Amino acid sequence: MSASVERRSAAPRHRLAPIVAGAAIASGIVVLSLVARPLLARTQAHDTVLERLQRLEDREQILDLFTAYGATLDRGDFAAFEALFAEDAEYGGGAGPLVHGRAAIRASLESIIARNPANLPKPDFHLYFNPTIEVTGDRATARSLGAYVVPDAGTKGARLAIFVTYEDVLVRRDGRWLFLRRAIHGGIPATIR
Repeated sequence: MSASVERRSAAPRHRLAPIVAGAAIASGIVVLSLVARPLLARTQAHDTVLERLQRLEDREQILDLFTAYGATLDRGDFAAFEALFAEDAEYGGGAGPLVHGRAAIRASLESIIARNPANLPKPDFHLYFNPTIEVTGDRATARSLGAYVVPDAGTKGARLAIFVTYEDVLVRRDGRWLFLRRAIHGGIPATIR
């Protein structure tokens, strides 16, 4: 009796083997699919993280450019100031025309600061604040506010001499962010975007 039970038991297992094998393969595909989907999603998320990281790095480099703009002017380093602009840059503001070209921008600022037409006391300091920056690939646009602070002999402190709005177009060239266009508007803006 035990031999016949074994035969009956063995026979159904043998006939079920292809079905069990098929189910195992199907289960493997399902498992592989379940594992592959999150890995693919992680890869796509990883690309998004890299893109986000690049935008943050770009923004940080542009903020460094803004800081260097004021710092180079404050210490009178016009060679370093000139290097902040693209060769084909435009610069200026107010009623006058924009100055075109890196060397012309340097010469213009060097002349204005040497003449000191507003007869402002020294030392002076450039500040910038409230930047908004939009990066698209190797180009960016920015808007920020700035102030020019000078000593105040009456209070033995500092006073705000000039308040401006900067409207910038920036470009990445050879891995560095540079000013392509910097337009300066004096006075307190009526609206801030």
